[in-house]
Amino acid sequence: MKKLIFVVIVLFSCNHLMAQKSILIKGDLKNVPDSTIVTLLDGMANKEVSTDKVIKGKFTLKGTTPITTFFIIGFSKMTVKLPLFINNDALKITGDVMLPNNIVYEGSASHAIYMSYMKVLNPKMEGYFKTLAGIQSEKNTKTKDSLTLNAEGQSKDLVLTYEEMSKKYAQSPVTAFFLFQFANIFPTVKEKLATYFDQLKGEAKKGPFAEILGKTLQSIGFGAIGSNMPEFKQNDVNGNPVSLSSFKGKYVLVDFWASWCGPCRAENPNVVKAYNEFKNKNFTILSVSLDQDKAKWLDAIQKDDLTWTHVSDLKYWNNAVAQQFGIQSIPASFIIDPTGKIIGKDLRGEDLRNFLIQNLK
Repeated sequence: MKKLIFVVIVLFSCNHLMAQKSILIKGDLKNVPDSTIVTLLDGMANKEVSTDKVIKGKFTLKGTTPITTFFIIGFSKMTVKLPLFINNDALKITGDVMLPNNIVYEGSASHAIYMSYMKVLNPKMEGYFKTLAGIQSEKNTKTKDSLTLNAEGQSKDLVLTYEEMSKKYAQSPVTAFFLFQFANIFPTVKEKLATYFDQLKGEAKKGPFAEILGKTLQSIGFGAIGSNMPEFKQNDVNGNPVSLSSFKGKYVLVDFWASWCGPCRAENPNVVKAYNEFKNKNFTILSVSLDQDKAKWLDAIQKDDLTWTHVSDLKYWNNAVAQQFGIQSIPASFIIDPTGKIIGKDLRGEDLRNFLIQNLK
């Protein structure tokens, strides 16, 4: 991912008998207008769990969850989002909604672990992403090479930092979450994913992110360079079926994304640039969306100027093609040659462009 959205991870209580039996969130936030509707959204299921009306900055959200999972607090007519990972916990949230990084969360021991990660990782990630942005915009070759070398050093430092913290918090689902994120960002982590996953202990191997990591390990053999991309068919934006085989004879970037995926949207300008540069060299793109809301899917296609073929069954993470190929995180992509053979995968930014320059003659 080019841009992380770090979230609060909340552990299962070690004492199950003493644990909360429902979610209870009490908020007291400045700069939230009266009558604003606040919503608790289950981020994994993409469904609303609870709503309340804000009065004098105060609100209450309730619900239940069978597992520790990803939630988002949103406010009507406001862009601020407060991501959480909670079980059936009692949380008190105080602060200024316009200063989300300073908001205080009380009532979760695991949030302290999350904050420990964030305190160290967030400044380093910001620096890393700034360097990546500089590489994309830099025209001077010598300066670009220098920035690339700097980015390599920053990525190594970030991975080492994760490794050190993961040993300290090996039993925390927070660690499983960051492993999930890092495996999607850094190829060196994904290459050693089995080793990192084996180092997780206890509760860290339970819950949605541990499950995703496990499925990733099961499907990691799919998409090997030199193997054939399996056939699939899904409807386009007009409801017409489109098959992968209909692109036979062309180089095709099969791109898995979604309108709600921040890192996907951040990468889209690079994909557009590659498409425009190479579309007259027997190259095209077939995008498979993990969207659920058709209007948002179509709006993102238009706003990001994605002028190639798009398909989706609008089933979110249950998208049939994503399930078929074991896609556990996005963005994810495969490049196939005119015979349908996979010749590249998960190439982004300049790596994608350089690959196309070398392979499209």
